[in-house]
Amino acid sequence: MQFIKFCGLLLLLSLAACSPLKTYIKADTTAFYKESFEPKGSVVVLSGDINLNNSLEFDAYKQKVEAQLSAVGFTVVTDVASADYAALLLYGVDDGEQSVVYTPIYGQTGRRIHSIADIAYNADGKAVYIRRNYLSPNFGVVGASAETKKNYRQTIALDIVNADSLSLDAPLKVFEGRTISSGKCSVIVEVFDELLEAMFSDFPGENGRNRVQRLESEVNCQ
Repeated sequence: MQFIKFCGLLLLLSLAACSPLKTYIKADTTAFYKESFEPKGSVVVLSGDINLNNSLEFDAYKQKVEAQLSAVGFTVVTDVASADYAALLLYGVDDGEQSVVYTPIYGQTGRRIHSIADIAYNADGKAVYIRRNYLSPNFGVVGASAETKKNYRQTIALDIVNADSLSLDAPLKVFEGRTISSGKCSVIVEVFDELLEAMFSDFPGENGRNRVQRLESEVNCQ
C-alpha cells in the first residue's frame, strides 16, 4: 500500500513538472473607431502583411479572429468582393529588453552579547543580583544574487477598413485596435489567445481609452 502511495506521488510530481506554468499576463488594449462604427455587416480577415496571407501560422490566427468577429456580430466571409469590411491583422514580438534583478541574501551577520539580571541568595540568605551574559546570533542581509532577465513586448493589431477602399494607398479605417503585453515569451503563439481575448473583451470598448486586464495564462516560455 505504501509503495502504491509512493508511486502515485511520483506520478503527480512528474505531471506537475511537465505541465505548462500557469501565470498571469497584463494586457493593455486601446481602441479607436468612427462614431458610426457598429460590429455588423460582412467582413473578411486578411493579413496586414501581404506576404503572410499564405502562412500556416497566420491561417491559425485568422480562424481565431474570425470566431471573435462572428461572436460580436459580424458575418464572416472569405471573398473580399462580397465583404463590407476587411479586418487586417498584424502581430509580433520585439527583440526584448534585458534587465538585471537583484535578490537579497539573508544570513547570520554576527553575534550580539545580551545581559540579564537575576536574583540569587547567598549563604546568609541575602538576596543579591547576578548578571549573566549570553551570545545570540544576528541575522540580516549578507549579500545579493543577480539574475539577468529579458522582457519581450508582444503586440497584436487589428484594423477594420472599408473593403472597397483596399485598393487605395490609405484604406478607410473604421476601427483600430491594439493590444500589448510584456513578459518572458519571445514567440507570439504563447500569448496570442490571451491578447485576442483582451482585445475582444467588451468589444469595441471605450473609444480612445486604455483598458488594462489581467488574464490567466499557461505559457511554455523559458
